[in-house]
Amino acid sequence: MSTAFRVGVFLVMALVFLSIGVFLIGNKDFLFTSTYRLKAEFQNVAGLNNGAEVRIGGIHQGTVKEIILPSQPDGKVTVVMNVKNETRNIIKKDSRASIKTEGILGDKYVEISFGSLKAEPVGEDGTIGSEAPRDMSEQAQELADQARAGIVAFRENMEALQHNFLLRGFFERRGYSDTSELKQHAIPRLPAGKPSKEINFDAKEVFDKPDSAKLRDKKTLDQAGKFLEENPFGLVVIASSAAKGDAEKARLLTAARAKVVRDYLTDNFKLDDKRIKFIGLGKDKTSETSKLTIFVYPPTRTPAASPTGS
Repeated sequence: MSTAFRVGVFLVMALVFLSIGVFLIGNKDFLFTSTYRLKAEFQNVAGLNNGAEVRIGGIHQGTVKEIILPSQPDGKVTVVMNVKNETRNIIKKDSRASIKTEGILGDKYVEISFGSLKAEPVGEDGTIGSEAPRDMSEQAQELADQARAGIVAFRENMEALQHNFLLRGFFERRGYSDTSELKQHAIPRLPAGKPSKEINFDAKEVFDKPDSAKLRDKKTLDQAGKFLEENPFGLVVIASSAAKGDAEKARLLTAARAKVVRDYLTDNFKLDDKRIKFIGLGKDKTSETSKLTIFVYPPTRTPAASPTGS
């Protein structure tokens, strides 16, 4: 193969690659496409550069040709764009140009909205309205707020999940599956009236373990059940408190314990189910022992705090 032939092949290949490069660059800048000039004025172009894309409906349909500073301090920056001719039926005088960012830290581009059907078309060198570009700091703050809100929502969901998990653990041994049962027959606070009798237990005498709502010796409660059967009352409130542990877990544990005791008494003794309520008092910092108390209110006195549930 002669040297002249190799040089000729090299030159041909170079011309081919050069032509491809020119075509790609020209295609990007619409050098081989029929275009018209369009303008938009902005108070601030927020880092937009010459050669940036012009998009219509999210599709690349033009290029920023020139960015012209105002001649006076109170003027606006003019963005000159070359846009494809086939967009003339879409871009009208009521179209709006806005400067947007590709992602959060990406390149700037101009987005032009569709005009209305009855609006007049924009001619050569026509000017359309614009929208002020959003500041990057505002976008970053908005994202931070959204992230913060997401974290708060996630934490609330996890707390609700933990709440349900703990309740399921407390009730599984008694056959409960719906944790909403904890609300049935519960009252939000102890009645204001003075009880006619208080029956007190040390929690370790009644329950199986320090962190369990399973009854240890059911016969321990039989004396209280017989007393309630034989004596008239207006309202009975079963209250449980814990001396140790996490405050939220103590609240759930004491509510579960009080409900378990209530259910045992109503299931095994002839009592008016609607007049037997319960409350979990949570963690009691003033006591060194966990307690269970049955408050008995006389039938002639209506407590100030109306019980909830049925």
